Amino acid sequence: REGEGARRLAAVCVVGAGGVEGGYGMDVVMRDGGIVGVLPTGKLPETMGAQIISGEGATLVPGLIDMHGHVNTATGPSWQFALPDPEANLRAYVYAGVTTVFDPSDASGEAFSRRERVASGELIGPRIYSTGMSITCSGGHPRALIQMLAPSWISWYLVPRAASAVDTEAEAFEEVNRLADAGADAIKIVIDAIPLDAQRMPRKIAAAIAAQAKFRGLRTVAHIGTTEDAIDAAEAGVALWVHGVYQERIPDDKIAVLAGYGIPMVTTSGVFDRWGRSRRGPIDPARLEGETVAREVFDAFANPPEDFDVGGFTSWLDLVASTRDVRLDNVRRMHEAGVTILAGSDVQSGVFPGASLHRELAILVDAGFTPAEAIRAATLDPARFLANGGEPDSGIIKVGKRADLLLVNGDPTRDISALADIREVFLQGVPIHRTAVTAATP
Repeated sequence: REGEGARRLAAVCVVGAGGVEGGYGMDVVMRDGGIVGVLPTGKLPETMGAQIISGEGATLVPGLIDMHGHVNTATGPSWQFALPDPEANLRAYVYAGVTTVFDPSDASGEAFSRRERVASGELIGPRIYSTGMSITCSGGHPRALIQMLAPSWISWYLVPRAASAVDTEAEAFEEVNRLADAGADAIKIVIDAIPLDAQRMPRKIAAAIAAQAKFRGLRTVAHIGTTEDAIDAAEAGVALWVHGVYQERIPDDKIAVLAGYGIPMVTTSGVFDRWGRSRRGPIDPARLEGETVAREVFDAFANPPEDFDVGGFTSWLDLVASTRDVRLDNVRRMHEAGVTILAGSDVQSGVFPGASLHRELAILVDAGFTPAEAIRAATLDPARFLANGGEPDSGIIKVGKRADLLLVNGDPTRDISALADIREVFLQGVPIHRTAVTAATP
């Protein structure tokens, strides 16, 4: 897409696509950023000057929503401490069909200005919802983890910039107000303990943050890891569980308790799979990863420096390596209990923007979701959450909705892997020119 001029196309029409409101052989017309027509092929009125794109043999899907994406993060090996490239990350999201990102932690100081630059068309990327900097306690995650892993020459700089530290209710009120004034879309808190002996946010502080956020018209989302974390977060008044319960099997008698709160849960099983494999050599890239990440990045994971010591982080790595079946079982049981499951990737070291959400959807299928249910976890259900009680403007192919769409070969409602076989991506009705990072793909 070349600047704002591309938005002045009279219309774009995808003809003969499947998957549109369950139908096949449908035509969809997009104009002025929205969907203006959805009818069986041949039934649309004349679309003078429209760009026609064939959907034959393909399925049209709402643009994907990553409910735990990160824009300002580096994805190479953690021992490299490389600077992030947010504009490259934005392009990678779009390449993989991710047209909206909820970013629950961007400490760069540019989160909100970058969000506006994307909204204005100055930057090409998915629509962004951002919390800005997350809130933790002085010895909490991610401050404790960075203190452990980063060498002293850089940790003094990184730790205070990773997340805000609050230990009193007064500090909580002050930090929420700062983020609200800056333009946060929500407030992110961290209750989970990483590493396992890290400080954990008390419920009283979490409740103070959630109450002040509500006063400022914002919802609070909570990074959790255990059943206790989930209950503390719910009782504190949060609106979303991030990561879900991944450290342990949720006791059977607590499933109904958690479901009773009516709080959606974002799964990020792929990131824990990645950390669980982090000591097992190079990354074997999936198709979209190979198209958006340079080969040398994957190879770099095979050669950690001899002096890189994870120390006390080893116990957490061992935990996530051993709990994959537990995580998937928790997701399955929560889904069956009626908890709304939303898909997220948690982009970071070894977890790549856009492509990693496709991994997450495949994991949901492994957990017992149908492919259609997995797709809904990255389309309509997150769109409803982001609408905050209002009518969602995306997540479904319907007249009047935002024309963020994905045209894929095959039928991903039967085979989730078809979702990665992308023919076209549309941002507000504009076809995006997709260019692979490398010419050779796996």
